[in-house]
Amino acid sequence: MQTPLVVLLAMVMALQLTAIGCAKNASERRAASPTVGERISKESVKGRVNDIGNKYVSIRSDDGESRRVRVDDHTKMDQVAVGDQVKAYVSEDGYASTIQRVVD
Repeated sequence: MQTPLVVLLAMVMALQLTAIGCAKNASERRAASPTVGERISKESVKGRVNDIGNKYVSIRSDDGESRRVRVDDHTKMDQVAVGDQVKAYVSEDGYASTIQRVVD
């Protein structure tokens, strides 16, 4: 009689630990990790975040040139703020599929 109770308690604990491990916030689900295809086929833009809007991120490269890239809900993006050093993988039409923060 005691064995089924122990098994049941073990199963409940395992289920709770699994649920805790799977719980991610929105920024963790959107963490920037470019695919191999993005790295090969897309242009990358490196620089400091100059401005952040609802549908764009403006990046100023080291040579002083600013480039505004489009973003949306599908863009994988680390939590970035103005002044952060980033690398963006950008398509020909200016859409950023991934923006990741990089260490200086």
